[in-house]
Amino acid sequence: MPLSTPDTLDILQLYSRYNTAIDTGDGRGFAECFVAGGKFDAGFQTLEGHDAIAAFADGTHKALPGMRHNATNIVIDGAGDQATGSAFLIGYDIKGGYKVIVTGRYRDELTKTAQGWRFTQRIFSPDKAE
Repeated sequence: MPLSTPDTLDILQLYSRYNTAIDTGDGRGFAECFVAGGKFDAGFQTLEGHDAIAAFADGTHKALPGMRHNATNIVIDGAGDQATGSAFLIGYDIKGGYKVIVTGRYRDELTKTAQGWRFTQRIFSPDKAE
């Protein structure tokens, strides 16, 4: 059976919570978008577990406090308590005129837990400048 509408909406909220958490400096909230042993490949380093993922988010926000993330073209497929997803990312800096600083694509594996939907693995592939 395909994902239910409530499950799809919950996953979409997860994508939004993820971006909001990193953009507001909530490293713990960012990490809690993953299962406890979740993996995040940021495109230049791979992190595993809540502590490493939270530290990454905190460090990113400290280094780029004006960065904002927008996920677009989110596609979710799955059944039961397992799903896959993808989204395009536009990351920009709001300081100095809304300059785009990164674009790329996420490829995700998700699972439904007692706390709701969480990423088990998230791989970001940055676009390459040509």
